[in-house]
Amino acid sequence: MISIYSERMGSCSRVVEGTCQWNVRSRDDWVQRSGVGLDEQETLYDMGIEAEEYFRDYASKDDGRNEGFDSDEGVGPDDVLRMEFNTPDEAKSFYNNYSRLKGFSTRQGRKVTNTAGDIVRYTFVCNRQGYREKKWLQMANRKREHKIMTRCGCLAEMRIKRKDGSGKWYVSRFVDEHNHELASGKFVDYLRSHRRLSEVEIAQMTSLREVGISIPKIYESFAAQLGGFNLVTFTKQDMYNEVRRQRELQNGDVSAAIRYLEGVSRVDNRIFWRYKVGSENNLCDLFWSDGRSQFDYAIFGDVLAFDATYGRNKYNLPVVVFSGVNHHNQTCVFGCAMVSCETQESYIWVLRQFLECMEGKAPKAVITDGDTSMRNAIRHVFPETHHRLCAWHLLRNATSNICDSRFTQLFRHCMLADMEVDEFEAQWEAMLDECGVREVEWVKDLYRKKTAWATAYIRGQFFAGIRTTSRCESLHAKLGRFVESRYGVLEFVTNFQRCIDFLRDNEDELEFRSWYGTPVLQTEFVELEKDGWTKYTREMFWRFREALKRCIRIHICGCNENADGEVYVVQKYRRPEKKWEVLRQNVGNKFSCTCLRMESFGLPCLHILAVLVRLDYTIIPNTLVLRRWSKIAKLHYGLNCTRNETQEQTTTYRSRLGAFAQLCTRLGRVACMSDEDFKYYSHKVLTDTICLEIKNGLRPPEDVGLTAEEQRVKDPISVRTKGTGRLSQASASTGKKRRKCSNCGRLGHRRTRCPNRAGQEGGQPCVGVNKRVRGTQVVQEDAPSNNPEAVSLGDL
Repeated sequence: MISIYSERMGSCSRVVEGTCQWNVRSRDDWVQRSGVGLDEQETLYDMGIEAEEYFRDYASKDDGRNEGFDSDEGVGPDDVLRMEFNTPDEAKSFYNNYSRLKGFSTRQGRKVTNTAGDIVRYTFVCNRQGYREKKWLQMANRKREHKIMTRCGCLAEMRIKRKDGSGKWYVSRFVDEHNHELASGKFVDYLRSHRRLSEVEIAQMTSLREVGISIPKIYESFAAQLGGFNLVTFTKQDMYNEVRRQRELQNGDVSAAIRYLEGVSRVDNRIFWRYKVGSENNLCDLFWSDGRSQFDYAIFGDVLAFDATYGRNKYNLPVVVFSGVNHHNQTCVFGCAMVSCETQESYIWVLRQFLECMEGKAPKAVITDGDTSMRNAIRHVFPETHHRLCAWHLLRNATSNICDSRFTQLFRHCMLADMEVDEFEAQWEAMLDECGVREVEWVKDLYRKKTAWATAYIRGQFFAGIRTTSRCESLHAKLGRFVESRYGVLEFVTNFQRCIDFLRDNEDELEFRSWYGTPVLQTEFVELEKDGWTKYTREMFWRFREALKRCIRIHICGCNENADGEVYVVQKYRRPEKKWEVLRQNVGNKFSCTCLRMESFGLPCLHILAVLVRLDYTIIPNTLVLRRWSKIAKLHYGLNCTRNETQEQTTTYRSRLGAFAQLCTRLGRVACMSDEDFKYYSHKVLTDTICLEIKNGLRPPEDVGLTAEEQRVKDPISVRTKGTGRLSQASASTGKKRRKCSNCGRLGHRRTRCPNRAGQEGGQPCVGVNKRVRGTQVVQEDAPSNNPEAVSLGDL
């Protein structure tokens, strides 16, 4: 017979004589495994003399099924039939613990109601009861492999009914016979009803996932804390199921993301977000930007770069990140958008929301990859903004459209070389004649857009040193460390904010390094170098110092005075054919050079620095220090009060956090000394944390319903974009790849089965192969293919 014991024995209405016998070690092990709460443990240990006799008299006999289990003495079905329970949950817990001792899993079966709708009967059955429905076995269009058959028609069950008058529940039927093999002791914890995640473990898993740690790594962390994988009471699949359950409780992915943004707005009152829905109330477009991003745009928003990235969410929505360059020459984020389609209308809507968020301030320059929809949207929303095309994309298109390395080399020189307009036109004509591409339509269209890519035409336009969208690509790579393709809208938004916080932490570190210490002087112009360190950030100072080192190569040929000031004619060492003119204005002590580097990048050029050295300047004139590159850049635009308030709040928060962390560390040392204190204080800390999260808007209350607007927004529909990978393509659209013969070049067979192979082996050339004699060698070349599916590089 089986020895059993109820998890809630103290609440049962009668004690069964000789129910079970326990020793202290088995009792403690059972309490730990069954997950009994603290109050229930106290009830269990204070049950009186009868229960203590059972514990003392128990002798552990391992029969190969369960440790600490006696198979010779125990309670029979008649004893179970005499038991009563206060609630159905007590009966369910009793039967589940009974199944753990015996080696099977349980689940709830049928529930029977009376005419009034009240449940009068519960049935708890073995997990292997019943059979799998035939419709799941006979599916014609099944794509996945069948799961292992676990149901075998087991008849073991326990049935309880409500007792008239008393409100208690009694056991009306108990079947203890199984038609399958029972699990041994080490396999019991893998059974479905005996695997569980406590609230503390769920909270720990959630906090680790929020910082980007994967489920397998979290599982290893739990195993290390408990002392081994065999002591973990759940599997990795249970953790994935819990994550899916949490997503289902969010009442919609988009609704949860909106509630998250509303919660953030209680802390950051400047956060901005807008969304657009489609005809069926599905989310189409979403844009958001927090207060720090808007503050950065007010200072560094003169240059804007954005590009779309793909595969960052489970809906395949393209993600557009708006970014720029801060005073440390570091990428900073101004906002983010998710669009359902890359059409001109979608980009116009996103840019309008961006313009509204930034209080109508449009950028002076924009850099993109040249997408037609983007280009038209920029022209529509930012008509006064200069649009520059990415140099890297242009070179890639030149390689794929012309397929001539010489043309790519000459085109690169025309695009990036610092030359005058007349010189550019002459070199362009020479390139067309040399490469013979004058009549190529792509080259004609490229020339029509020369003001968007040729350095000769965009000199003097400030682009902060950005010529490509490589910063966007680098930002997308960093973003890939925080988000995954299986993330929904809520998870993407929260992890995207983590990525921004990571970038801002790097900026704070650069701020410190620009302030701390002094550099080792390396030039002959000590005063100018010292003044450059005091005015520029560390990254910009390095660039300034390199230019200061090279200015000794500049020779001043002469000086002409006029009404505005002096004009200095300069040239490089041993380069007399190339001359520049530096104008120093008497009014305002302003400097300008014909190379226009100061206007294009914001740092004084070699020619201006040579004039400063000639005039014995010891400090850099303020007219040559662009505020966006200086250490005081974030004190600009009258935002001192806002910045100071933000700094004070951040400093206060960090001080409180450090002090409170020390208190938590002190509490953790003593709370972890005993299992009882650990469980009690873990539950208490978790409960108080949830209350504070609800109070501060970081977690929506469970009893708060959705507004009518939130209920109206549905999750977006998965889309297919030009950036979707090959693995996510539909199998019907791609078609089966046809095999190509390496001998004759025809489709449908391979070289070993080529019909012309016999003729080739006999000394005759294979059909479809041109035979050409070069010297004394016979060279065979593939003949041009007439197959319409063959695509050349020039057609890409």
